[in-house]
Amino acid sequence: MYWCPMLLEIKYTAKIGRNVVNAFKDIHARGVCHGDVRCENILVRLDGTVVLVDFEMSTIDADEDELNTEMREVKNLLASLTGKR
Repeated sequence: MYWCPMLLEIKYTAKIGRNVVNAFKDIHARGVCHGDVRCENILVRLDGTVVLVDFEMSTIDADEDELNTEMREVKNLLASLTGKR
């Protein structure tokens, strides 16, 4: 697994970005807020599957504001990696 956007072909970056967002949506649907959104905690398999790691700062039963704030952080991180801030 790796996360290195500079080495990925452009056609895969959109897929991976969607997969990152969906991975966070999945944990948010369970009421989990990851709490540490950064590249080092997002692993990407060769097939584009995303794995979130390092849940030591996570909270369970997070409220909607926490989850919305975290999703903004996810989208800001992705935008910074693609230069679309």
